Amino acid sequence: MKQTKQAILLRCASLLTLLFCAGHTYGSLKITSRDPEEAAVFMAMQAYPFSIMGFRRTHWDFYQGLSLLFSATLLLLAVLLWQLAALAKDDPARVRPLVATLTLGYLAFTVLSGMFFFTAPAVVSAAATVCIALAFTSRTRPGPAATLE
Repeated sequence: MKQTKQAILLRCASLLTLLFCAGHTYGSLKITSRDPEEAAVFMAMQAYPFSIMGFRRTHWDFYQGLSLLFSATLLLLAVLLWQLAALAKDDPARVRPLVATLTLGYLAFTVLSGMFFFTAPAVVSAAATVCIALAFTSRTRPGPAATLE
């Protein structure tokens, strides 16, 4: 079956998202030596548990948990983009609304990565955003559901 431009772009975005996931997960699980000021912040995050909804948690629990949650989300998005690419081969017009939604979501990832993190996640997010936006704007042939009888 012939690959459509839309499908190729979605697969590229999927691979970029997988790269983002791998980098983020590695960075969040990697144990690094910290300078005394950074070590003091992390120790403080771990030292003071508080009650929330019947559980005792620390800010460190939230920091680690949200980091791993984001890794799981990136993996889910990479798989979703790969699956959308397969659907786009058969009926690109039907996946267009989903691609539009993902374009907006990835645009938010890009902006937030640039505002709150550093260059690498912002650049990878921007590249995936461009691929998804191009997939949205690529010409689509009408699928079976879009034809009039």
